[in-house]
Amino acid sequence: MRQYKLDTCIFALYKIHVYCGIMLSIIDKMKRLNLKFSKNNRGSCQILIGKALVRRIGKLTNCSDYTNVFIITDKNVSCLYLKTLLSQLPKRTGYIVLPVGDTEKNIDNIRKIWIKMFKKRCDRKSLVINLGGGVISDIGGFAASTYMRGIDHVNISTTLLSAVDAGFGGKNGINFLGIKNLIGTFSQEKMVIVDTDTIKTLPEREIISGFAEIIKHGLILNRKYFEKVTSKHPIQYTQNELENIIAGSCRLKSQIVLKDETEKGIRKSLNFGHTVGHAIESLSLEKGQTPLLHGETIGIGMCVEARASNLLGILSDSELMKITNSVRRSGLPTQIPKKMNHKDLLIKMSSDKKNEGKKINFTLLKNIGKVLVNQEIPKMTGTP
Repeated sequence: MRQYKLDTCIFALYKIHVYCGIMLSIIDKMKRLNLKFSKNNRGSCQILIGKALVRRIGKLTNCSDYTNVFIITDKNVSCLYLKTLLSQLPKRTGYIVLPVGDTEKNIDNIRKIWIKMFKKRCDRKSLVINLGGGVISDIGGFAASTYMRGIDHVNISTTLLSAVDAGFGGKNGINFLGIKNLIGTFSQEKMVIVDTDTIKTLPEREIISGFAEIIKHGLILNRKYFEKVTSKHPIQYTQNELENIIAGSCRLKSQIVLKDETEKGIRKSLNFGHTVGHAIESLSLEKGQTPLLHGETIGIGMCVEARASNLLGILSDSELMKITNSVRRSGLPTQIPKKMNHKDLLIKMSSDKKNEGKKINFTLLKNIGKVLVNQEIPKMTGTP
């Protein structure tokens, strides 16, 4: 009997050892990027990319260092991951579930978040965890950066778009007066977690939308990267290939963010395609229009702004054709919807937060991999 119990214990310990070995193996295979903002005394941000990370969130985020934890998520994501996330966090963890959609990035929802955080006794040493895509990271980051003059927040990106762009870099905001991201803050995340298991389950349209920002990173920074990420249709990449692409985009963007955290100069290059794209996105969210995903509007915006670069004699015909064809092959739209009035688009662009005075600022392409920021287009003519 003693021998049987001993053997049972040994077998149980063996199983624990194997399980821990598997989990350590998963953690060891994570891709890690560390962003240090020492110049501005804003601490650092760690980006983790890998499989099965939501199930390890409790240990990855060091929740024991905080007095309280509060989760911000939406209805779609909460059904999939909120229960798993809560099981890894302290029992006192609070949460709010918001409706889905970019129109939910508004001051009314910010007010609801603040009230619920206050009722859950969140103080200045609490942690906000934003679980979702770009909408959640934007509104959650804004709520965290303004509550009690700012508390720490962590983003768990569940969309490709958020993983490669919206989920890190410290820009948070809400829509106001029909203008996208008109009100916002710069507040760096303490950590960004990209669990690729959540991304591989996304609908095809969401994956393609996320590739707009990936393609943009290649267009503005690195020709070889652009050629790599446009060599296949987005849904043809394996999960491992996608992890490498996510890491590649994070590295490229982080190089710019570290140089210009608050968008005074070179960081404006990340706005390529966004002056036109945001105007299209704002209009598409209004009544009578067909709502477009963010990446879809950026695909159009990149093609229109590349076309403008060409008309101004900055970008060659061959480069323009290569860009437009690559965006189209990726499954993204390349032209402004016919139902949209160009005068309405111009009105939206004239209200863009990147403008100075009455000047509409554009980021234009010199060639693939090189950009010019703060460019004014005398007259917007033609579409690709």
